[in-house]
Amino acid sequence: FYSNHEDLWYYAKKLREIYPEATSIGCSTYINFSSEGYSDKGLSVMAIYSGVECSCGLIYEISRHPKNYIQHIREALKSLNSTDNTCCLEFTTSGSQGEELVLDTFEEVLRGTNIKVAGSSAGSREGEKISLVALNGDIYINTCAFVFIHNLQGKVELYRENIFRPTSHLFTTTDVDCDERLVYELDNKPIAEVLSKILNIDTKQLEEELDYHPIGRLDGKDIFISVGKNILEDGSIKFYSRIYNQTKVVLLEMDSFESVWDETEINIHKKIEKISFSIAVNCFIRTNIIQQNNKFEEFINKLKKSVGKFIGISGFGEQIMYNHLNQSLVLIMFE
Repeated sequence: FYSNHEDLWYYAKKLREIYPEATSIGCSTYINFSSEGYSDKGLSVMAIYSGVECSCGLIYEISRHPKNYIQHIREALKSLNSTDNTCCLEFTTSGSQGEELVLDTFEEVLRGTNIKVAGSSAGSREGEKISLVALNGDIYINTCAFVFIHNLQGKVELYRENIFRPTSHLFTTTDVDCDERLVYELDNKPIAEVLSKILNIDTKQLEEELDYHPIGRLDGKDIFISVGKNILEDGSIKFYSRIYNQTKVVLLEMDSFESVWDETEINIHKKIEKISFSIAVNCFIRTNIIQQNNKFEEFINKLKKSVGKFIGISGFGEQIMYNHLNQSLVLIMFE
């Protein structure tokens, strides 16, 4: 379940009171959207009545020491009868830059299993700094809430949609601060200067273009998006997700919404022909861009046509397997 952050405590409490036997997990969101529609405030809920088994847990101190709570993952994992056709759905409070540390913690336990990991950084309204996660009636800050969902009746598959395409501008990051998510140089030149020159704009105008020209981290055939948050006085750029030193990256530009959405519909049905329900994670910046182009309702209708019943969160970062990224749509689909 998802809601605006100021009411999450109320919904978490009420759902626990009404359904005390159920595992209930949720977080705050920038906007509610689902196969039933969308809203700026209020509650969005999906209930799974049968066909799954669940186990859940919490990871605290995500900004510094999430590995202190690695046993919580191990204990939750032990209570599953099987890890086949299983996903780990996780929601992490945002703002602490702890997502990569949390994913490292999950990887240490789940590496070598066939469990699929996906989730979201919690969201909130634009300009608000508070985000929350919820588990079984309580709400938390600086925490990751997670649930293992084992599909007893079919497959679980992940899909990642990218509405950006690579340009011809390829680089290597040559000076970064991973912990602070700062990039100083591309190919030994100041990053803000390099990007401004390519886009033929003044460096002062560059910050306005960061959402529309993110950086793609290259990993084989995959492109994982990192979006610049702001430009510092020294010409470095702070990102919403980590970019490591000596990483091959590419400058991205917008693709066609319609062609990407059509491709998604084809590709997801190659993974699962008949989808029972899905959980969608959509970046809040991506949500903004789609809304600015007056296509958000079209996006929801297209997604509903593709996956049927779904519930979606618009958060401050997306996670798929052990990668934290931005400006993406991640789908968790159940057969």
